[in-house]
Order: sequence, then structure tokens, then C-alpha cells
Amino acid sequence: MSPSKFYPFSDYDRKQIAKLPPDIAALADKYPSEILNTADSWDNLPFDANYFPECLEVYSGDADDANIFVLNGVLKDYVPVHAEKNTLSITVMIDGEFAYIEVEGRQVLNKLGGIVLPEVAINPELLIQSIIKGENND
Repeated sequence: MSPSKFYPFSDYDRKQIAKLPPDIAALADKYPSEILNTADSWDNLPFDANYFPECLEVYSGDADDANIFVLNGVLKDYVPVHAEKNTLSITVMIDGEFAYIEVEGRQVLNKLGGIVLPEVAINPELLIQSIIKGENND
């Protein structure tokens, strides 16, 4: 059964998806969230040169919460993805906007533009707690 059976696309969703290149739109049944997010962000301009983000979130697969969350250059949360789990999609949000989406190793959205990624300060205690929390959620 395809994921689209679980995710009923509205008429608006279908119109948004239809504006994508056909090879990307064809992934909607298998990756509804990723392709809808791609469609919603398709017309956004890339980030300006030297844009320095306040908030960076990285989602892996179908995770509801960010695997990596950086706020003002400080790692606030990290949930590792296990090496044996093959992640089929990656979504990067910059300051609340979808900036990069990859599905099955293929880039379907890239609005990173001239973004400057921050040097990330890591609190070792927070990192250890995050790793332990990630291991206990399996």
C-alpha cells in the first residue's frame, strides 16, 4: 500500500505538487511530506550571500523532531541516527524555512544559496545526554 493511501492529498496539495518537475512530483506517493514541503518552498528565493542563520534544524527520515537542532550557533539537541538504519530522506530547515530536501540520495530542493553555516558550540554534557536519549528511544 502506498503512503498516499495514508496521506490524502487535498486539491490544493495536488496543484502544488503539479508545479514541480514530473520526476520530483512522482515521489509524492512515497514521500508525501517531503514533496509537499518541496512544493511549498519551490518558488522561494535562495538565501542571500553571507546569510547567517539563527536556527538550523536537520530532520532524518520520518522523524517528527529534529535530529540536529542548532540555535544561535549552539547545539541544543542531537538525536543520532543509527548506522544500520538507512535514511531515505533528509530535510534542512533554516530559520523556519525549508532550505534543502534530499530523497533517496537525490536533491529535490536546494535554497541554501549563500548561507554561512555557523561554527557550532557543543556542550559535552548535552551531547552525551542526547546520545543516551537517542539510544533509549529504540
